[in-house]
Amino acid sequence: MQRMKVDFNYAMKAFVECGLDDTALEKYREKARMGLSRLLRLVDEDKAGFVNLPGQDTSAMKKFAKEMSGKFNDLILIGIGGSSLGMETLCGALLPYGHNARSFSQRGAFPRVWVADNVDPAKISAILNECEPEDTFICVITKSGSTVETAANFNVIYEWLDEGAKEPKKHICTITDPEKGTLREISEKEGFPVFPIPDNVGGRFSVLSPVGLLPAALLGIDIDKLLEGAASVTRDKYEKIITLSSIYMYFMENGKNINVLMPYSSRLSSFADWYCQLWGESLGKRTDTDGNIVMFGSTPVKAVGVIDQHSQVQLFKEGPEDKVVTFIEVEKHEKDKKIMAEYDDYGYLEGHSLGELCNIELLTTEAALKNTGKPSVKISVDSLDEYTLGSLFMLWQYVVPVIGLACDIDPFDQPGVEEGKNYAYGLLGKSGYEDMKQKFEEIFTKRDDFIV
Repeated sequence: MQRMKVDFNYAMKAFVECGLDDTALEKYREKARMGLSRLLRLVDEDKAGFVNLPGQDTSAMKKFAKEMSGKFNDLILIGIGGSSLGMETLCGALLPYGHNARSFSQRGAFPRVWVADNVDPAKISAILNECEPEDTFICVITKSGSTVETAANFNVIYEWLDEGAKEPKKHICTITDPEKGTLREISEKEGFPVFPIPDNVGGRFSVLSPVGLLPAALLGIDIDKLLEGAASVTRDKYEKIITLSSIYMYFMENGKNINVLMPYSSRLSSFADWYCQLWGESLGKRTDTDGNIVMFGSTPVKAVGVIDQHSQVQLFKEGPEDKVVTFIEVEKHEKDKKIMAEYDDYGYLEGHSLGELCNIELLTTEAALKNTGKPSVKISVDSLDEYTLGSLFMLWQYVVPVIGLACDIDPFDQPGVEEGKNYAYGLLGKSGYEDMKQKFEEIFTKRDDFIV
């Protein structure tokens, strides 16, 4: 049974003037096949490990989760970017809405979960005010082991834990590089349980590694079904991957420089955040070829249906001709609610359900965009569970590097991020970054007359 479908009718010239005709589709499919071939070559060279994650051994993670079950009320995840966005997606999609709001008169089987990502004092203080050190478990996630925001939050939270827990070191596990890095060294010295992120899996491609799977297991999520869904994506001989990659490349090269992801489910709101990092950090690149600087990529935008029908859809429909919208449809919504019309004026709602209304509004938004010639694609899953979420993760993790490699850029690096990080290290006084502090002071000049 096919649990995920890709509908690209409204990306085709037969329905929207700016869309692909059959000739263009085949041309870009050839380009996508080339990108896929390059990706699979990297896999064979052991340089793109995310592809092999569905086959990993999950027994150690499940054993650890079982040992921790019922021991803590709260789980704090310390990480940022690729070390947190995937986990937030798993929680938002698969845990009950308002999971963190429930009170704990007694310790439950699965803890509440908090994400300490930003170095925002108000956020970190609020998390620590809600938790009790003796009843809290900490999971620190950073591939390099030296991510400055993660290091800072870990130090603050460890101090809080040390002051309030009898044996603070028994409240911590880490997820980091398998062999090297600051966090690996600390973990081995302190005896923290440590789980490896494969060396050939980058942060934004790591949700199906222990980065996402270990916390998910601690929260009672079926991680084997996540991996089973991820593995299913290639069973159609890469047809969905090639088709989506083709369509996005065509629009990127024909003036559609904004790529909107709009799931029609609040449960997938964080998935759109995860997608924005994957797309933007992988494809937004400046390359220097034969002395010519070339800018590549398109801007990812998050929208959530039906909420953003009341905000951004006005722009999508009648604004500039620079966007392609991808909808995600959940055909059968969990715990759907029938609508009972309490007043005559609302009689038209009688007998319908909230899930039905949500999906009707998706269809009408598709139609409204088509009516003004704006292209869209729709990805449908029959329901939202571990299997289909795993398939959505892996679908995009294939599509993005296929596009990058087809267009001769490296989708696995992030040089634009590293410069800012290195300036921060310099300003913080980290050894070895003195030259970055000096460079920052040379370039960071401002005029008072431009400040009002």
